Amino acid sequence: MTHSAAGRAFHGRAAELELLGAALRRTAEHGASAVLLGGDAGVGKTRLVGEFGRAAATEGATVLTGRALDIADAPSFWPVVTALRMHARSGAGPAARTFAEALERLDETGGAAGDRVGMLGELGAVVGRAARSAPVVLVVDDLQWADRSTRDLFAYLLAGLATEPVLLVGTYRDDPAGGVPAALLPLVTELRRHRTVTFRQVEPLPRGALAELLGMWVPDRPDLEPLVWQHSSGNVFLAEETVRAVLDGDPRGVPQTVRELVRAGTATLSPAAHDVVRAVAAGVGGVEHPLLVSVLDRSGAELAAAVREAVDAGIVVVTGGDGYALRHGLMTEVVAGDLLPAERIELHGRYAHALAGYESVPGTAARLAHHWQRAGHPKEALTATIAAAEEAERLRGYAEAHRHWLRAATLPVPGAEAARGGYLENAAGAAELAGDHDSAVALLSERLAGPDAPVGLDEAVLRARLGRYLMSAGQAGEAEEAYRRAAAVLPADPVASGAGPPGAVLPPGGPDAGGGPRPNMLPVDPTEAARAEVLAGYAGALLARADFAAARTVAQQALEPARRVGEPRALASVLGVLGFGAAYTRDGGAAQEALAEAVEIAEATGDPATLGECLLRRAELLSGPLNALDDGVAAARAGAERMAELGLGRTAAVSLRALAANGLFRKGAWDEGEQEVARAWAAGPAGAEMIELRLARARLRMGRGDLDGSELDLAAVELVAGSTGLPKLRLPLLILRAGLEMWRGRPEVAFTHVGVGLDVVESGIDDVWAVAPLLWHGARAHAEAVLAGRPPDAGGLRRLRRHRRELIDRGERSDPALRGVLTTYEAMCTAEDSRVTAGADPATWGAVADLLERLGQPYPTAYARLRSAEALLAGRRRSGAAELARAAAGARALQADPLLTEIAAVARRARVAVPDLPDPPAGAVRVEPVVPSSPVDDPLSTLTGRELEVLEVLAAGATNKEIAARLFIAPKTVAAHLARIFAKLGVTNRTQAAGVLRRHVPESERTE
Repeated sequence: MTHSAAGRAFHGRAAELELLGAALRRTAEHGASAVLLGGDAGVGKTRLVGEFGRAAATEGATVLTGRALDIADAPSFWPVVTALRMHARSGAGPAARTFAEALERLDETGGAAGDRVGMLGELGAVVGRAARSAPVVLVVDDLQWADRSTRDLFAYLLAGLATEPVLLVGTYRDDPAGGVPAALLPLVTELRRHRTVTFRQVEPLPRGALAELLGMWVPDRPDLEPLVWQHSSGNVFLAEETVRAVLDGDPRGVPQTVRELVRAGTATLSPAAHDVVRAVAAGVGGVEHPLLVSVLDRSGAELAAAVREAVDAGIVVVTGGDGYALRHGLMTEVVAGDLLPAERIELHGRYAHALAGYESVPGTAARLAHHWQRAGHPKEALTATIAAAEEAERLRGYAEAHRHWLRAATLPVPGAEAARGGYLENAAGAAELAGDHDSAVALLSERLAGPDAPVGLDEAVLRARLGRYLMSAGQAGEAEEAYRRAAAVLPADPVASGAGPPGAVLPPGGPDAGGGPRPNMLPVDPTEAARAEVLAGYAGALLARADFAAARTVAQQALEPARRVGEPRALASVLGVLGFGAAYTRDGGAAQEALAEAVEIAEATGDPATLGECLLRRAELLSGPLNALDDGVAAARAGAERMAELGLGRTAAVSLRALAANGLFRKGAWDEGEQEVARAWAAGPAGAEMIELRLARARLRMGRGDLDGSELDLAAVELVAGSTGLPKLRLPLLILRAGLEMWRGRPEVAFTHVGVGLDVVESGIDDVWAVAPLLWHGARAHAEAVLAGRPPDAGGLRRLRRHRRELIDRGERSDPALRGVLTTYEAMCTAEDSRVTAGADPATWGAVADLLERLGQPYPTAYARLRSAEALLAGRRRSGAAELARAAAGARALQADPLLTEIAAVARRARVAVPDLPDPPAGAVRVEPVVPSSPVDDPLSTLTGRELEVLEVLAAGATNKEIAARLFIAPKTVAAHLARIFAKLGVTNRTQAAGVLRRHVPESERTE
């Protein structure tokens, strides 16, 4: 971030800008009004009014901006006079001349040194004259420092220009103790009586908006966000200074300017108030008053006076009604950093002893751990840290639990080395639940590579967990390797089919009978428990890479030990795998039953990760292979809420919301889909969840016409997933890539992406539901490439059709619901073929549109209606116009801009009137020129609109038959048009006619 880049950046403040904009609009209609903006220093008031001033000037307002000086003897009316001078020098508009003449008179008469009342009248008259030609916005920044004359001018202008379009905007810095500064109280008291005056506090930026602003400053340093938020709490100046300090080499991000300001502020305090400031800085969060009393051991009256002094100085603020904190995190950092080691140890020791009696209060363990550690007592810190980690897990605060377990693993406690591995395992598990998949992988990898790494069954279990963490991080190849190594460590299964290990009680009917875990089990065989967990995880990984056959085999192997030992988490996971796969083998009912049982068992375990896995598979099954879209969306939304309740708002809830958004896209509820994406994005997902969410957002953006936004999401997915990602993520990525290229008019590139997708399919995946849309995109890309005169190679087409045949064969062996989905996609593929097949039935697309409409799929329905209209119009059937209108209505309801644009292009070519369609792209040749050109200067001006269209298609190399098909006219009509075109242009052949077009109309400006 350069020093100027941050200063120019402006972000957020939409509500404040709307407030100012509305005030200006009211002023233009009803007369003078004012807006006063208060807030802390550095919160962003100056940038806000500057941004508003630029916008107002763009709208035609005269904007005057001045700033008050922080000096006792500032000249009268200084901010206003300087604002007038700056505008006069700019020479912008008639107001500049008005101001220049007025300032010249003032300079000649020494107005500023004359009587104040006369100056009020003169300045009021100047502003009033300027307002006759355009609204005037007068901004006075730092009004708390303004001279009395300037403050009086505010009230004078409001009273004297009641009917003139003048908006007064003042900013002021809050008093250190909060509220309006004393110098402004008389003016504020008077202005509050005016109904046209609005007061507004400018609050610090919320964390999300600050993170976005940080992304504008330093897009390559997202890691700075926690530090910047901690230091600034949304104060833009402090955030900017923190970033500059880090970039200048200070990893703590404490800028020298802020150090000096804080030290100067505390230097004037009494010793007692200074002690209060240092004690509050050493606390964690807000320091309750009783706790501060215990730490400082001072009498009530003496402490109260010291606290009041620190509050009045603007250094300490009251929090939560009975606690204290320093004004912002940077101040805390500076004060705490200035403590000597002896002072620091003493203060934190006092805190630890004072908190010892509050251990039953939630949150106390974490504070105790911090203070014992800072006081140099690692043993006591370890005990408190473990308690804090366990408390955080009970409260579903997994990010906090991760930090506590990590601290436990690093505390230098003699004799505790043997427990360090367990702390690392716990830290990894908490990180995974918190959505920090990379940290989970790193911690568990460290555990497995350490000198005390587990062996045997423990190693197998940990490697299986590592596989799960790698899957969440989007590292599919590494995950499979981890699972293979875990399975290799397991001993051979000693139990024959139908027989149990010594001491185990099998459910009646053998290992496949029964439902959940048994309450009367004898002690669990650890080998069986490990086998169940490892194989259940491995089956899930195989399912994720769409190798359903292998997933079923491994799941069956895991099912027996899971039932024998009653391992509920593994059992739920295995049932989820088997249930999902059953829909691909003609048994959707059994699939739903198995997943319902899986969810029930997972709920009973209390394990949120397993429950999230089962809820996601059930929602995927309903909205995907079983094509129960409404049920699937409802299940995904309910599951997301449940996961958020259980603390997995950044992981499982994100996947479920992305799934819901995809279902809502198919249902045509795009606004609701965008809301689900926004809610998930606010959680800050990472890894596989982030990839799923970006794919969902890219789909919605593409449908709406935000092709650049879709490109950004797809590029980010490619960067994270690469070429080794899971097929369930790779195939949607390639399908969306193909769709994007087709909307950009590059169907041959789209066909290439489909070819890469077929490579993924041929790597051995079984997910026909995911393959079907890929094949349709291939058929569509082929048809559009042929129509564009750039047909793909014949080998690619043969390969595509072979996969289509295989898809139908697979559908015959699937559940009827899935079979219906596959049949629909094949019908769409066949209809795409008809676009480039001579003699094809024009009703083909109409039948497909009717089918899609019955299935409740409005977007592909509108697309199919468009293709149906094309086919009917090409056959010169009157019903084509009505079909095109139906396509337009469907696309318009969705606000599907790319589809609407294509519908409009067909309507123009066919000369069909369809209301409310987009205008031709900017730069396109008008069908009927508004002002005819001279035939000598422009021979094309002699052509009619239809003749010009015919000439443009001819110039692209089309034959008469192709021109007729594109413009929906008969070949004989084309021949007649060409005869008239040749005569009007004075040419004798097609090449000469095309040459005339090229000479007078650049290729970039021709219509489609």
